[in-house]
Amino acid sequence: MKSPYLQYKDYMKARYGEALFRVPIDFGLGCPNRAFDGTGGCTFCNARGAAAVQTLGAATVQEQMAEAIRFARDRYGAKKYMAYIQAFSATFGEKQQPLYLDLLDAFDFTAVSIGTRPDCLTPQAYDFLVELNQHIEVWVELGVQTVHDRTLERINRGHDWAASKAAIEHLHERGIKVAIHVILGLPGETAADFQQTADTLAALPIDAIKIHNLHIEKGTTLAKAYETGPTFDAPLFMEYDFAEHLMDFIRRMPPNIPIMRITTDTPDNELIAPKWHMAKGQFIDYVIQQMTCREWRQGDLFGILKPETETWKPKLVPTEDASITFWNEDYKEHYHTPAGARLEAEEKYIVPSKLKERLANGNVALLDVCFGLGYNSLTAAALACRPCRGPLSITALEMDRRVVGAAAENIHTKETDSFDWKKTLAELYASGSSRLPHHASLSIHWGDARYTITKCEPHAYDLVFLDAFSTQRNSELWTVDFFKKLKGVMKPDAVLLTYCAAIPVRAGLMEAGFFVGETVPVGRQRGGTLAALRPEAIEIPLPDHETEMIRTTTRGLPYRDPYGVWTNKEILRDRQERIIQSKQEDSSNR
Repeated sequence: MKSPYLQYKDYMKARYGEALFRVPIDFGLGCPNRAFDGTGGCTFCNARGAAAVQTLGAATVQEQMAEAIRFARDRYGAKKYMAYIQAFSATFGEKQQPLYLDLLDAFDFTAVSIGTRPDCLTPQAYDFLVELNQHIEVWVELGVQTVHDRTLERINRGHDWAASKAAIEHLHERGIKVAIHVILGLPGETAADFQQTADTLAALPIDAIKIHNLHIEKGTTLAKAYETGPTFDAPLFMEYDFAEHLMDFIRRMPPNIPIMRITTDTPDNELIAPKWHMAKGQFIDYVIQQMTCREWRQGDLFGILKPETETWKPKLVPTEDASITFWNEDYKEHYHTPAGARLEAEEKYIVPSKLKERLANGNVALLDVCFGLGYNSLTAAALACRPCRGPLSITALEMDRRVVGAAAENIHTKETDSFDWKKTLAELYASGSSRLPHHASLSIHWGDARYTITKCEPHAYDLVFLDAFSTQRNSELWTVDFFKKLKGVMKPDAVLLTYCAAIPVRAGLMEAGFFVGETVPVGRQRGGTLAALRPEAIEIPLPDHETEMIRTTTRGLPYRDPYGVWTNKEILRDRQERIIQSKQEDSSNR
């Protein structure tokens, strides 16, 4: 999957022929924002000052470099290197300048990146950087963090935004490449503040950007504030929330600016909060997947340069009832059965949900999980958009906006339809909502349903349609943990319908607190599943042998996703490991 933003490694390959591996170096220069005894400094910065872990314990700078180069060569097969002077802030006095020159003489670096602050960049420092840039390409990584002076003062940054802006402009005028560090989630800041920071930086001559999420680290002033509790007002984003702010930030950056980093690295023994459950690589993959599926690209909110986008083309599959479905190459499954996409929606969701009767009695709120081509929602809306029916409001959860756009181009509206399906799908694709006749409405939340379900009102829905891909391909939406989230948005008399009849799914629904039964089979021997919060809603109970199987065998072990971020492979592997463990325990108890 092609990245929707310019990754730093790709930028380096284009510029230097291959990626430069950064060799972290600590000159022990200290920070002008700290006292000699180490006190003071930014509220988020600990005593280590962001020194790379692999340099800690090295006695000399030469040992640091040798060890870091060995580490990069052995672990990553590195061939070219960039010296990276980061810990605390680099200074450029006459006593420090020989350190840089000796460094370049001792090792074969392609470029040097120097982390510093605006208040370290004196006229003498600029002159030295210009001289150094004549020998080797120099990057200055400038700690900006935010453009808001009230925040800079609150985090004891020691300089204002004007100092950062001047430093960016002075470095650019002197031909020095400048990379900006920002933090999303600083105390007191909101999404509007993040956006203003992004828009302000995007208008300046920057060459790269690092985006960090705020970490509370041991030994920091911020950690003390965090421990006090009530007055602490930094959001401490978990994975999904930070990804939303991050993606918005990236979209505001010019498309030619490489994104050097999108998360913060803190050793586990130093991190207080937030503690993520996604690995770094998984988070990067998630951001790429989400931006791709939503057709978002770096720069598409920049306002001047709009990058070209590749048009996604689905594989169309005609079905036996003259409707169409798509084949999903990633999941290796159809969105709807080739036996009839419209028929499946009608017989597996609309009829067993008794939607017609519900509409006759008043308003109905429907949650459609995995909207796809929209057949389930559109068939429901077609029933509601008739006289003498109560209003129907549909909230849909869908990750892949591209599918809805392709459906708008390819689905055929029948003469008997009470509204224009193609027009509705086009409106959903463009704006995420559509108004239909007779007060019916449709809206979509784009993203991973495990996250977007949290955007739904508690106890608000009369019906839930769950139409994810199969358990072996899309287990993320068939777990006990996701079912509990669905339960939390359902009214007391609500029911959940799904085509899926898998034993682990029915077991998971039971464990989540549902009463579980079957629906009438359509096109196959087994019916779908109906889950309700009241036992009287179950008209066709599960067969006795299946209930016994769920209670007494490993087939009844449900899928789990305790943190709501596991991948399909992780969820399947976890269940398999629990099956093995259960069998071993049974064997030892005999």
